[in-house]
Amino acid sequence: MVGGTSSGCPQWAALVAIADQIAGHGLGLLNPKLYALASGPNYGAYFYDVTTGNNQADPSIPGYPATTGWDPVTGLGTPNAALLLPALAS
Repeated sequence: MVGGTSSGCPQWAALVAIADQIAGHGLGLLNPKLYALASGPNYGAYFYDVTTGNNQADPSIPGYPATTGWDPVTGLGTPNAALLLPALAS
C-alpha cells in the first residue's frame, strides 16, 4: 500500500528540511506556527483544503469525512510549499 503516513511523513520531513535551509537554522517545534498560519486569513494560500471524500475502507466501519479546514482524514490539507515554506521560515 502506498499513501497515507507512509508517503506523507517523508514528504513533510523534506519540506521541513527546506524550510530550515530557508531560515538558515533549525525551526524546532513547528506545530504552533503551522496552526497559527492555518487559522489565519491566508490559510487558502498555504494549504489546498481537501473537502471531499473519506477514509472508509470497510462498509461496516464509518470512517471520517474530509471537511472544510482541519479534519482527521486530510489534516490541514495539501501544503502549497512555494508559499508555506517561506512563511514557516519567517
